[in-house]
Amino acid sequence: MKSTESHFPKPLVIKDFTIFFPIKSVFSFLALVTFWIFLSGCESSITNIPESNATLSSTQLQTKNVVIVVIDGPRYEDTWGHPQRRYIPHFANDLAPQGIHYTNFYNKGATYTTSGHSAVTTGNYQWMSNDGSEVPNNPSVFQLWLEKNATNPKKAQIITSKEKLQVLADCVNPQWRGRFNPLTETQNRDDQLTFDKALEVFQKDQPNFVLIHFRGPDHYGHANDWDSYLNGIEETDRLTYEIWEYLQQDPFYKGTTTMLVTNDHGRHKDGVSDGFVSHGDFCEGCMHISLFAVGPDFHANRAIVDQRESVDVATTAAYLMNMDLPTGSGQVMWELFK
Repeated sequence: MKSTESHFPKPLVIKDFTIFFPIKSVFSFLALVTFWIFLSGCESSITNIPESNATLSSTQLQTKNVVIVVIDGPRYEDTWGHPQRRYIPHFANDLAPQGIHYTNFYNKGATYTTSGHSAVTTGNYQWMSNDGSEVPNNPSVFQLWLEKNATNPKKAQIITSKEKLQVLADCVNPQWRGRFNPLTETQNRDDQLTFDKALEVFQKDQPNFVLIHFRGPDHYGHANDWDSYLNGIEETDRLTYEIWEYLQQDPFYKGTTTMLVTNDHGRHKDGVSDGFVSHGDFCEGCMHISLFAVGPDFHANRAIVDQRESVDVATTAAYLMNMDLPTGSGQVMWELFK
């Protein structure tokens, strides 16, 4: 089946958001204004999140390693938002008691694969070509960490189930272009193979900073294969749990590693466009994603209802790794910390 993922209309930029549908009529304009009011209302709902934590210094943290797992394209309603959480048994039963999940986590930028990942790695929303031909404008948190630590590039790695995500290793910014790039191991492959490669990298290179991407839900969603889409969610649930289990028994990572698990985008809800088959606009299904966080410096067995967003992942990861992210627009998610 021909993918619907890479066909984009011309974007319209309003303030900090990029709107990806054309304004063709007065009715469309009114819908846009209504949507903008909705976003403003969502932003104002963040009432209980402190902007800083004066009592906590990143040098006091136990975290020395950060693993970011991005599960590509499941709908929130099919994962954490499912009433019984039927398709994520390991998250629901094994991981939730150890960590924190957000019930109102959103991608407020382009709800496509490369743009969604760029938000997670750079802390900025950006309209990007979705075919892997365009790198982010800003440096990734991995580049900043490698520059600060002047260490072997093997210590920061990106391992993915889509080849095009190699663009996450570099950026347009001339001060960073081609410098301090993390290693990439990016192929179009099944998620089990990506998991196997990740374990190999953990054992051989012992990287401190890693992004792992699983494609399953998105891949089968675009194929209009509902059963395989659900199986993809179940498989990534298992693989993510097994990654955490490995990190907890490996002496290098045990007790010093934080894992952040999120999505690049969601998918259309039933009744919107072609439903779970595609994504790419500002509907609730495409924007509402998940974040699960677990590590030695975080609270456990909590759900957070305050709204956060994709760009906050990079800023929080930077803080965990004892550095700032001056090029990013996100915030540290202080409510995670003990």
